[in-house]
Amino acid sequence: MKKTMKKIICLCFVLTLTVNAYAASGGAAFLRKGVGARALGMGGAFTSVADDTSAIYWNPAGLGKIGENYSVTFMTTSGASDAWTGLSDVIPSHSFFAGSLPAAKFTESLGKSVFALGFISSSLDNIVESNDLGVQTGTFDDTQSAFYLSWGMPIWEDNTKLYVGASFKYVSEKMNAQNGGKASGYDMDLGVMYNVYETLNFGVFLGKGASMKWDTGEADNAPLLAKFGVSNKFDLNDKFKLLGALDLVQAQKEPLGANLGVEFSYVDVYGGFDFGLKALHLRSGINSLALESRYGAKSDINKNVTYSIGFGVDVMILGKYLQLDYAMSMGNLFDNKNKISLNFYF
Repeated sequence: MKKTMKKIICLCFVLTLTVNAYAASGGAAFLRKGVGARALGMGGAFTSVADDTSAIYWNPAGLGKIGENYSVTFMTTSGASDAWTGLSDVIPSHSFFAGSLPAAKFTESLGKSVFALGFISSSLDNIVESNDLGVQTGTFDDTQSAFYLSWGMPIWEDNTKLYVGASFKYVSEKMNAQNGGKASGYDMDLGVMYNVYETLNFGVFLGKGASMKWDTGEADNAPLLAKFGVSNKFDLNDKFKLLGALDLVQAQKEPLGANLGVEFSYVDVYGGFDFGLKALHLRSGINSLALESRYGAKSDINKNVTYSIGFGVDVMILGKYLQLDYAMSMGNLFDNKNKISLNFYF
């Protein structure tokens, strides 16, 4: 690529990053942002928790927990780009949509399989383009997208429960700059979830890492990613529940990291089966905390740790379940955004 093109790509990767700067390597860096306000409110500690349609991102095995209901989820974000010094005209956006389909609605041959389709879109508008002399030549947009085809199912559901799943992704990026370009590629994730004593959950996630090829012939390859999660639900009494979660995150050529999250819930607030306020939730989390000093990056990473808080409301309307969640991130300059999610089961 030309020098100008390299500068453009570096800028885009920096701006779209939601983890630390050290981890902004390889293709499809926007996929490190995460989806779902509930999960993000818990600091991304969701590998062993994922029990809604956002499981296609966090751990596809969690799709098997949805059961025989259709479900759809939508997330959008908002944030002030003027927080980025010198880049006040840059407009970032990040959104997610997914829907799940239980195979049992149509056939018994696939057991309790649940299939899902999803879409992530992340873009930056009004990025300043300049030549090698530093002279501004205009503005351009950068749009990155990922399409998900996912599957999950229970292997058994007895005293203990085991779920498996997989996601296939087609990833693309387009920059309409003077020396811009297009890239496309693919990625694949595998997941396992194991439940013990109804309350204790373990999760394993393996991500191949997106392989992106530009129309110039150059390639960007994201690192392999492995996550191990553990979570437990505590019944404080009949109404108050506490969920604690921890994810250990190991990306190729990066220090071992951790995400931590908690969710405090007040359940069965008001109403009956067909209509009522079913639960209220408060959440908090820490994302991308480096646990070791390999590669000499621990201090730099931990300077950009993201802290999050959030809340959620679960309601029943005419027998249909609706979840509304909100999360706000702090600490990491490039992730000071509001996230709003809606999950609907029918």
